[in-house]
Amino acid sequence: MAMAAGNSWRWWLTAGGVALVVLPLGQGAPMVAVVAAICGPIVVGAWAWGTRSGGAVGVAVGVVFIAGLAAVFAVSQWPGSLVAAPWLDWFAVWLLVGVGCLAALVIDRRLHAVSTSHLDGRSRTAGEVQWVAAMATLVTVVALCGCGLGVVVFDGDGRLRFPTREDEVLPLPASLRLVSADRCADGGSSGNCTAEFVVMAADGADRTTTVARLVEHLRSRGWLLQAENGVCRGSRETGGILNWTAHRMWLDADVEPASVLRSAQSSDAVVIYIDNL
Repeated sequence: MAMAAGNSWRWWLTAGGVALVVLPLGQGAPMVAVVAAICGPIVVGAWAWGTRSGGAVGVAVGVVFIAGLAAVFAVSQWPGSLVAAPWLDWFAVWLLVGVGCLAALVIDRRLHAVSTSHLDGRSRTAGEVQWVAAMATLVTVVALCGCGLGVVVFDGDGRLRFPTREDEVLPLPASLRLVSADRCADGGSSGNCTAEFVVMAADGADRTTTVARLVEHLRSRGWLLQAENGVCRGSRETGGILNWTAHRMWLDADVEPASVLRSAQSSDAVVIYIDNL
């Protein structure tokens, strides 16, 4: 009973790591929440069960880790008027926090190299086992995820890219309707991708009116479009923490080239292009 009571703060810290899952869930991203549900508890739990410090220091440092992970997520995913970065942005930094946790456990061990035979109800042997288990688990997760992340986001010119998301254009106002959307209609190397959104007026208005409505709508969503030589162009910087490329948009203000529209599409349709070059 004494051991269970002495370890209660460790359980509470671990539960705080688990609670980080609500961050991506709040964005409606249940699959990404699985990543947070794995990484968060491991980073926080490794400290909670690996430290030899007492409850006061252990809780204080654990709360700093939890607050740090939550702050990283907030900075990454709520960038204001900028395009929100993908989940890889905050996850990469969470791995760095995990490295910080490893360093904290090593420092903690050195500071408590000579300890009493019982600490918070744990024997010295139990403390050693927990420290080794915490270190091994954290090292394994950081190494595996770090290698996988390096493969996924590697880009030869040092910049990272991600495909256009539909919420960069949608939802459309009631006066417009979406004919089709292709998030990667044309792609190249190193993650290059050009998205195409085909839009028409919902009330049968002509193309000039559709373009005017579209430009007004897109400006309200943060796209600073400017007309130049019959083409409306604009770009939005990407938020997040890592070095992501900006997204660039353009659409023909005049008549759409016949080669662009499919035979089933009306000549009044407007094609929006967004790339991540």
